[in-house]
Amino acid sequence: MSASINTKNTNRFIDPALYIAFGATGLILLALIASAFFEKVLFSKTVSVSEEEVVKIEALKIKPQLIGALRIDATATMPSNHWAIYEIQLLDKQGKLIASATKEAWRESGFDSDGSWSENDLDAGLDVRAKKNEELTLALTVLEQGNRSRFATGNFGTPQPKPAQPVRINVKVANGVVDTRHLWPGLFGTLALSVMTFIAAPRTGKKAISKTINDSDPSDRATVGGADKLVRVKINVKSDENSPSQMRARLVINDSYGEQLYSENIPLNLTFHREEGKLEKVTGFAQQFFVFETQDSYGFHVEVTPDAPVDRTTLTVLDGNRTRGAVDVVHIGSTVTS
Repeated sequence: MSASINTKNTNRFIDPALYIAFGATGLILLALIASAFFEKVLFSKTVSVSEEEVVKIEALKIKPQLIGALRIDATATMPSNHWAIYEIQLLDKQGKLIASATKEAWRESGFDSDGSWSENDLDAGLDVRAKKNEELTLALTVLEQGNRSRFATGNFGTPQPKPAQPVRINVKVANGVVDTRHLWPGLFGTLALSVMTFIAAPRTGKKAISKTINDSDPSDRATVGGADKLVRVKINVKSDENSPSQMRARLVINDSYGEQLYSENIPLNLTFHREEGKLEKVTGFAQQFFVFETQDSYGFHVEVTPDAPVDRTTLTVLDGNRTRGAVDVVHIGSTVTS
């Protein structure tokens, strides 16, 4: 009696979670890259606005759009230890307020035991998405302003005596702006998920065998296989400083009757561990992938050669495993008459 054996490269057992995780990361990354191409700056200018004055800046023609919005960014400029409450306004043709954003801007500096310090909060913004074509006028107004430390008083301090100095505000208007604030957490979240999935993929499945002995020839038997299941066989070896530069592991697989189905000498991937130039130990690793057409009890036997320097050998068999990419798989068919 003998079994049909053939080896072929296949991506059939790649973990689908990898496609989902990396696909989601790729889509978010593409969205972040694409968002930069949608944005178009319409104008940028700096205006001086006095308290309680409404300064009309520009007429804006807005229309519905599938992607992005009209964004108005404003940044106030003021001396240290001053504050101002200013408002971005959008007015219709009749001068009626349609939308607005109010900002409590401040700049402070001083000295303490650690030296000088400076803090500020000057930026404001307004995003607008139109439901219909319309023309709006962009305007700015300063509602109130003052000096002294807002932290020293617990509020915005003392209003300035009139006439107060105008507040200089830089305004930039851009169209087609995509709000990426939620995309960045999504990118890092899906990237973390992708890394975890990448690490977990080779460890999936049922651990049918995990046999460690302080020698070179572990053996064990387990029920594994099935036409749709990938079986991963891993061999880990630890040897002493007398290890040669090359070692091999002979893997033998027997069927439920003890008849040999497969035998192969697999090179071990060796890592030489040195400390202060002296070889301390050598670790080796090898693995092979199988598909058993019939689920049954199979015996797995490993013999590492040369065996003299071997301190420990571990045989691990994972049933129903997944891979990160295409791998060479040994297909072992049903036993037939020879």
